[in-house]
Amino acid sequence: MKDERITLKTAKLLKEKNFNIWAYGSITEYVKTQKDPEYPEGGGPFGWERGVSEVDSTNWFCNNHGACDYSNKKYKMYADPTQALVARWLREVHGIQVYVDSRTKNGENKWRDYVVYINGAQLNDPRDEEYDTYEKAMEFGLYNALTQIR
Repeated sequence: MKDERITLKTAKLLKEKNFNIWAYGSITEYVKTQKDPEYPEGGGPFGWERGVSEVDSTNWFCNNHGACDYSNKKYKMYADPTQALVARWLREVHGIQVYVDSRTKNGENKWRDYVVYINGAQLNDPRDEEYDTYEKAMEFGLYNALTQIR
């Protein structure tokens, strides 16, 4: 078991909404390809491909007035907090409650679908079986909650 971290898509929106809580970890998305000049064929000590993203759980990262945001023309950095931290930030800073519930079980007595709620409003139908894990449902809820912030 581990704490689930947000996806790159949610991290981008979180940065746009001025998430400013210290979070352990970051996501770096490369916007330009760069090769190490000493290793033009690749495989050198540094280099990356455009469109690739990399998760780093060893760095403390913040987005507080750009103090720890090292984004530049070659790459963009985003905080990589856990889903739980984002849910708490939404609740305590923006008054948006995101939670997940499941009311239906399959024939093997396992939950078959998770239902997402934002401030009590149901976002998906439990009969659709869209989300087979709590974490996938929570990611959907967090992203949709972030879209509500002006």
